Amino acid sequence: MSFSTERVFAALARASAWLLPAVLAVAALGARAEDCTGPPQLQARLQAHPDAETYTALGDWFINNHQDNCAIKSFQAARKLDAASKSALDGLARELLARGDDQAVIQRLRSVARDQALTLDLATAYKKAGQFDDAEAVLAEGLKSAPRSDALTAALIPLYLRESHFEAATALAEKIAHLNPNDIEAQRIYLRTLVNTGENEAALPLGRKLLTLAPRDADLLNLNGFLERKAGEYAAARKHLEAAIAIDPNDYNSRVNLGLVLAQLQENAGAKAQLEKAIELGALEPQVRFELAKVLRALGQTEAAQRQLELYRQKLKQESDESLAVLKSTEAAQADKDGDKQKAADLYREACAAQPENAAFSYRLAVVLGESGDEAGQRAALLQAVKINPKFVRAQYDLGYLEFRGGNHSAAEEHFRAVVKAAPENAQAWLSLAATLASESRFDEARAAVSNALQLDPNHAGALALSKKLAERGNSQ
Repeated sequence: MSFSTERVFAALARASAWLLPAVLAVAALGARAEDCTGPPQLQARLQAHPDAETYTALGDWFINNHQDNCAIKSFQAARKLDAASKSALDGLARELLARGDDQAVIQRLRSVARDQALTLDLATAYKKAGQFDDAEAVLAEGLKSAPRSDALTAALIPLYLRESHFEAATALAEKIAHLNPNDIEAQRIYLRTLVNTGENEAALPLGRKLLTLAPRDADLLNLNGFLERKAGEYAAARKHLEAAIAIDPNDYNSRVNLGLVLAQLQENAGAKAQLEKAIELGALEPQVRFELAKVLRALGQTEAAQRQLELYRQKLKQESDESLAVLKSTEAAQADKDGDKQKAADLYREACAAQPENAAFSYRLAVVLGESGDEAGQRAALLQAVKINPKFVRAQYDLGYLEFRGGNHSAAEEHFRAVVKAAPENAQAWLSLAATLASESRFDEARAAVSNALQLDPNHAGALALSKKLAERGNSQ
């Protein structure tokens, strides 16, 4: 009988390619399986009660122990036992976000009933994808049913601030503080918003009030120190900032603020030590380099000061380029929504030019070009994406599809193998690899690959169809 994979592959492409199915086990083709054994207590609990709650707990344990594939398998097993389990879906979404697969999270969560955790997951995915308006809408919708939620409010306010909607941010922060008068976290949200919008006079008494309620809270000590520094109350600021560092020595914000206070007090050696430590701990703001340069110059260290100024200028340019790229990407996403593919592509090209090492922008450009029928442009953008990030699963998959459709099966195989290596729990990727191998008449390898797909999703229609074709092929030989 004839064996055609093109029709099978077309069916696969029309399927829900990136909705990961429920799974209890996974095998990597040609690789040693990962040992997914949890701690004895959870394993015993699983033996006695193999329910969704236990599998979710096991998935959380795997996340904490950096066993990503095992975590995904556990969450998917929980979903198989209880398809409505929001905690299992939350765990799966968090793991996919950690892998950088924001689109998989968006596809899974945008049309399901969401609790607070899933709302935050979806908003995070939208933000990672540059779809800030969608993130804002999701969070605002979530707050309608949970208006007292600190977490949803805290996630929405930065989006308002990003768009310079300071009045909306302040109003929302004031609302959560009013709704939860005895909740220090709600009051902290209000305090932080006042600080971020420059309303220091209103923030200072609130900060002092909260500090009396939690005198050993490092974050509140830092915020009070910041406000006191701005008010010129250097002695009080120093006391609070030193206390914050004693409690949390790894928070660079307190060290930056203390460094600036010490500079004002002309204690330049101490200021230098604090600012250098802040940079070592991860302070990336250009202004920190600038302030350190001023301190170094005051200490007579001219060459070191000049190096910091050069780094300051480089960081300013980098931030400017990143801001421009995000702006162009956001405008491109809106143009794409409006149906103007040409404008969207042009804007994505500008985003790529401003931030050429951002694989996500290259991928979004590829998607728009593909939808416009520009396959050559799509291929070039996808190749750029995987050049930047060889583990970019969606870009590798789309390249595999293009190569398969063009008859270049060896190149398609290379890309699909990259996908299953990065995401061995993806049944669709195994199925695509199987179809490709079958096209090369490598039937034993194709059977092994489709077997992996069926282990992941025993009811996958495409995998069942291809498995049947391969079995018939074997029987006819």
